[in-house]
Amino acid sequence: MQVTARREQIAQTAIAIIGEHGFAQCTFKRITEEAGLSSTRLVSYHFKDKNELLMTLLTTTIGRADELMAARLAGTTDRVAMLRGYIESQVDLLRLHPAYARTIVEVGRHVADFAPVLRDFRVGRLERQLAQGKAEGVFGDIDVTVTAQCVRSAIDGATERSAEGLDMADYGRAVADLFVKAVLA
Repeated sequence: MQVTARREQIAQTAIAIIGEHGFAQCTFKRITEEAGLSSTRLVSYHFKDKNELLMTLLTTTIGRADELMAARLAGTTDRVAMLRGYIESQVDLLRLHPAYARTIVEVGRHVADFAPVLRDFRVGRLERQLAQGKAEGVFGDIDVTVTAQCVRSAIDGATERSAEGLDMADYGRAVADLFVKAVLA
């Protein structure tokens, strides 16, 4: 197996482990077992340490989230449509790739070194989008930091409710409707 394919196999296995069992269960030993590798040395060969592996997991999972958002926002310059697309794409990640969404949250909770990257992904981008919409007069007099954090909390709430059989597409639309109305007021 080529180096790139093996790295991808290891990363996808780690994402699946975190998605199903949580961060604490994602050890080199467990990755080796679940990926069918002969030794933990293979993981160490492809990733110099756990931090490199975790950064790869973040770039993979955030990359997938960005792909979903880009698909929703293709050609869109309307601030309201961009806000709606952002929210719905984040809920799409939860619906289509729950292990990816959980990996982002779990790594954020357990690895302080990645906090700036995750903060930007989770609320920083949205704060900039809201600030731009406010500056253009599209959005009302909102506190962009509070609004972005509330949007994020609503998205994160879907993670916990998804096990209850929540219709994620409906939830995404409802959350988007709620916040579009709130920022236009």
